[in-house]
Amino acid sequence: MEADAPASAPARLLAWCLGSPQRAHQGRLRFELDANPDAEVWTRHFPGKTMRSRLSGGPLLVEQLGPARLTFALAAADPGLVMRLVRLQFLRVPCPRWLMPHIVAEESGTGGRLNFRVHASVPVLGTVASYRGYLELPVAEDAP
Repeated sequence: MEADAPASAPARLLAWCLGSPQRAHQGRLRFELDANPDAEVWTRHFPGKTMRSRLSGGPLLVEQLGPARLTFALAAADPGLVMRLVRLQFLRVPCPRWLMPHIVAEESGTGGRLNFRVHASVPVLGTVASYRGYLELPVAEDAP
């Protein structure tokens, strides 16, 4: 996994609020998933930082990430999935369109490997979070 540093001091502060990496590094990422019928809790353990979010679905995917509530539309893409930000609230205040972050969130994979790329930038602040890599997924063994 590779992570880039936030682009500015205000972006680092926002990254700290969200739990995303605050400095560039390469290393292992440990991922935990706690799923139930209503929601999933994703915990990402970066070197020196843990980021936890709660995801719930309906026609749109809602991710609660610290003080931010992000609403995404999901779209199939060749060869995977793309998440497009359609709404954001920070501290329950709706984000105006002109300040809306640009977020790239993509995943794809085959077999037991899930590739991911996440990049979030905010107008004026620049890059807040950017990381990419892959997860090795357990593959169920064929039943006899």
